[in-house]
Amino acid sequence: MKARNNSHVHRHVHKLVEELNDLFARRGAQTSAMTIAIVVIGTIGNLFVLAAYWKLYKRKSKQLKGRYFMSHLALADLIACAVGSFVFLYFDFHRLTFRSDFGCRLSTFTAWSTNAVSVLMLLIISINRYLKICRPHQQQMTVYWKRMSLIIISIFSVVSCSPFLYFSGVRKGIVHTREFADVLDLPPHLENITLPYHQCATAKDNTVQWKIFYNILFVVQFGNMMAMIFLYVPMGKIIYEKYRQNKESRTLARSAAVSDDKGTNTATGTTCSESNDESVVHSTDIIGSTDANSRNAIDPAPVRKRRGRHHKAWNNAKNRFTIMFLVVVIVYAITNLPTFIFLYAYFENNHFRRHFIGDAHFEVFNLILSLPRIHLINNIVNPFIYGYFDLTFRKEVKAICFSIVRKPGQVCCSR
Repeated sequence: MKARNNSHVHRHVHKLVEELNDLFARRGAQTSAMTIAIVVIGTIGNLFVLAAYWKLYKRKSKQLKGRYFMSHLALADLIACAVGSFVFLYFDFHRLTFRSDFGCRLSTFTAWSTNAVSVLMLLIISINRYLKICRPHQQQMTVYWKRMSLIIISIFSVVSCSPFLYFSGVRKGIVHTREFADVLDLPPHLENITLPYHQCATAKDNTVQWKIFYNILFVVQFGNMMAMIFLYVPMGKIIYEKYRQNKESRTLARSAAVSDDKGTNTATGTTCSESNDESVVHSTDIIGSTDANSRNAIDPAPVRKRRGRHHKAWNNAKNRFTIMFLVVVIVYAITNLPTFIFLYAYFENNHFRRHFIGDAHFEVFNLILSLPRIHLINNIVNPFIYGYFDLTFRKEVKAICFSIVRKPGQVCCSR
């Protein structure tokens, strides 16, 4: 009889915890909707990047030159965005009922390690761009070293994030519902009662070892960010100097062209006023003979001019790519810093942690829930940055969209 009563009480408590958990899920619906939007946009955008570069790869296009890392970064962003969004969404719907300790450890480790691969790849790209812009006549990264760098950062990400398998886990405890009075609209039967909870935590116990590990992780993250800034500062100076020189040369060229036009018009007017029909015929013969001779001889001047144009176009494209990746790095810095600052404050400040748990109002509650996942934005904006700076990528995406729109029409017409 006593065992039956205990079982009934346990089921009743479990039902109350589930109900409280559902209230939390509904209260954080805005944050969950934002996460769903992130994963949808990130998946579509990065799949477009992979599809565009797969088409270039199949055609063995020369446009792949200088774009080695873009498809790999898109794949890393796709995985990081999908994994991170899934983990956060599962947390949203199991805030008090996450009972699988192994699932908690594995999901935390996977989310951090996949994001680390994406972040470290930006550092490799920064080094590659630095060598191309600031050290063009020195040894560059070969395909072999590019592949090796991807393998190295993947291994480093797994190893550096492996402590999460130890520190994370399901935290069990007792919570009093009055702590959520400002956040949740509690029904009468949930007011002022005590309930058990199972919560997946990045740090199961806030130990000294965890604090040391997280401080090291914060230093590595900040150091990675500063390294990219130090690499892009000299690149920015060189690109600005080239832009200024090109602007001055274009100004001089336009001035010279205007002067030549004025001189040509003056000479032509004098010749015409003094010439007769014979001189006109003679000048026509000279032009004709010059055209004939030009067919038989190759003037090196146009060839040099074409080569100069190609070289200038390549330099412009290289500079445009560097600016593009600089924007990617800036977005990375803006989106990753809030996540680290939030987690640091959460684990180090007891008052902030209590405010997060129960004292926050609805808007603040959703804002605080959003802070740890802002870094996911970094995984979805890159395709839009590529579309703005990379004309080849933009062209391929347009072709893909046109083929997608055209195929249903072809099927319809064939019927």
